Amino acid sequence: MEWTEMVRYQQQMQKVMRALLPARRSALTASECELLAHLYLRPDHNTPVLLSQGSGMKKEAVSRCLKALGEKNCISRHRNEADERSCQLFITDTGLAELKKGYESILQPFYDLWRAAPEEFETFMRCADRLAAHLEKGQENP
Repeated sequence: MEWTEMVRYQQQMQKVMRALLPARRSALTASECELLAHLYLRPDHNTPVLLSQGSGMKKEAVSRCLKALGEKNCISRHRNEADERSCQLFITDTGLAELKKGYESILQPFYDLWRAAPEEFETFMRCADRLAAHLEKGQENP
């Protein structure tokens, strides 16, 4: 593939990604919403390390997000009795309410695009799933 064609694809991808950014601001960042969603959907994966692995975020970014989520009363921390260096994280009622509000804001552009071009959107998302799986597989085998 020619580099000029690759640049065009990169520009088109940026255009799509900008269109999918939420118009309204939420009390939570997209990364904070993602971590809360992980805690909600997979409550058994509730340590900082497991959140980092599950989200693909660096440990430092997860730590910053967890600090902010704690300050916003969205999570509670419980020390692991077996290993005092580790803690378990749980979503609070406040966190669940903020997650719902945050995702309404974050997902609205996705729904808008899906309504405008449902077939293309679903094809794009299936391709994105396959690409993400390919990237994850590459990270497992460095």
